[in-house]
Amino acid sequence: MNYGKLNEDIYERSVVKVINSTQTKNSYNGAERGDFCAFFPCADEGDTNAIETGFVCAQASAGGKNAVLRAFEAALNSIVSRCGGLCAERQAYAYITLFVPEKLREIKVRDMLAEMAQRADALGVLPINVSVQALPWICMETANCTIHMECRNPVRMRGAEPGDDIVMTKWIGLEGTALIARSSQEELRARYPADIVDEAAGFFRYLSVIPEAATAVKSGASDMQAVREGGIFGGLWELAARNGVGLVADLCSIPVRQETIEVCEYFDRNPYELMAAGSLLITCPNGGAFVEALAESGIVSSVIGKITQGNDRIIRHADEIRFLEPVRGDELYKYYEEKNRKENS
Repeated sequence: MNYGKLNEDIYERSVVKVINSTQTKNSYNGAERGDFCAFFPCADEGDTNAIETGFVCAQASAGGKNAVLRAFEAALNSIVSRCGGLCAERQAYAYITLFVPEKLREIKVRDMLAEMAQRADALGVLPINVSVQALPWICMETANCTIHMECRNPVRMRGAEPGDDIVMTKWIGLEGTALIARSSQEELRARYPADIVDEAAGFFRYLSVIPEAATAVKSGASDMQAVREGGIFGGLWELAARNGVGLVADLCSIPVRQETIEVCEYFDRNPYELMAAGSLLITCPNGGAFVEALAESGIVSSVIGKITQGNDRIIRHADEIRFLEPVRGDELYKYYEEKNRKENS
């Protein structure tokens, strides 16, 4: 199997069919197998207000030196893309599992957890369970974060519908660019000016989509999708598949930073399929007005396409078109695979 998420065929064959006999869709609301976020009602059976009170749950994984913070941010992004944001009335709890190589120094573990704890404290999220294990077969720090959040009167979005515009916030490939730049800093500095490499390595500051999700809810978004694995192409596919719609996106309208272009060009990676936490896909009736609303909040965004009838998910580039396919890995994993091969050869 490839690195990253299982592709749809394997997931359906080896996960869905296996658990289908023990789980039914009636036991939850708003969840899909293979999805990363769902709302669960908590009221007594028969209570007509059951859907108004419950909790929302999301999970995410990450690897590398900043694994704990990145998994934490990714799980939060999944939550706010479904319920609109964090607030004092929505107490959130984080559960962290961290696997590290045997030889990793204790101070490294402490630094990783402190980085996450500082961010969690700023957001009012309480880390109530942290498990750390050093294992002989782990070669890279690997973190999983699960976040539970109390949710009263959850935001209900109607879902993406044909005719809706697709708005994308920030730029593609932010997380992957930062990871590659940090992992190959010296090699990139031999090719590019140091300020370009340093700026690329600092893209972690853009990973949260909490501000744009809050603006999206206030501005009447019909749906949201936090982008991550599989890049912007993966995010567009997941948005359309979850809503059972088609889409057309204009490649030239998808914003990308020059630093990402340089990093991807150097390592021969596709920026449109590169790990893209920090970008949020938003569907809404009037994308232009929505972009203006985001700009007033200091958030860069662009209208990149439109929701369509049917199931065709199309990327246009001038007079050429290509059809999107389900996510099959991520360019970041290919970078690490090539890097490990060179180091071990």
